[in-house]
Amino acid sequence: MRPDTSRTLQGIAINLLTNVIAEVKTPFGQQTVGIAASLAMWIAEETERGADRLVVENGVTREILADGLALAGSARAAVEAAAATPAAPNFRISSLQSENDSLRRGLIALHAAVESDPSADAQSMNERIWAELIESTRRRQFQARIG
Repeated sequence: MRPDTSRTLQGIAINLLTNVIAEVKTPFGQQTVGIAASLAMWIAEETERGADRLVVENGVTREILADGLALAGSARAAVEAAAATPAAPNFRISSLQSENDSLRRGLIALHAAVESDPSADAQSMNERIWAELIESTRRRQFQARIG
């Protein structure tokens, strides 16, 4: 048997909401059960999508760093160091997140550099970075809504 983490957590959440919450007598207890169910649903969703989200984001961030290197100015060393971050050795969330953290440090340095550069190329890169930050936030939004 291979447990499916996402489905198991969804099942726990549904059980909490359909069976357990009715047995809890206090509003505080019911709220606590509701929060636990919400957390289980969110963890289930992130378990399912987390690796894919990070692989996509790491790839996009690498492209931005490579394309923005010429605009990095005094942040060039930080951007180069981030761009040279080795790819995660596996698809474990912890490995992918470590890669993401390193790439994001370079993205922050590049973003600071292009924000202070009035050239058209820098402003275009600034817009591209902002667009990716918005998209990155969308990738993290939870679809599961309870309550």
